[in-house]
Amino acid sequence: MSGADIMTGWEDALDAGELRFPRCQACGSWNWYPLPRCRACGSAAQTWTTIAPEGTLYSWTRVHHAFVRESVAELPYVTGIVDITGALGVRLVCLQRAGTAVPKVGLPVRLVLERTSRATRWLFEGARTA
Repeated sequence: MSGADIMTGWEDALDAGELRFPRCQACGSWNWYPLPRCRACGSAAQTWTTIAPEGTLYSWTRVHHAFVRESVAELPYVTGIVDITGALGVRLVCLQRAGTAVPKVGLPVRLVLERTSRATRWLFEGARTA
């Protein structure tokens, strides 16, 4: 994985509707956020590996301040950090899908891909009521 195309695998995964993260072929470590070399062993041999879009809610917060003008209409919104099942050590920051239950740390969540005119992004849902 070279520096020039380091995010190509992520963009290709979004286009395909899949959740993929770089995994080192030498030692098996997951490397998110992607770097040209494995954090654990230094190998450049990494492949983007598809995994199930599920995890556990590690942390969350409700946001009441818009940091960019385009998100004013979405206020307030919940953003969370999800421990990805099947990719040890990988945590993904994503928004909560609108209309789902109040999140609770430690409960299983499912990731859902949302495509809008502005962005393609992963949302989490399935957190149970507190």
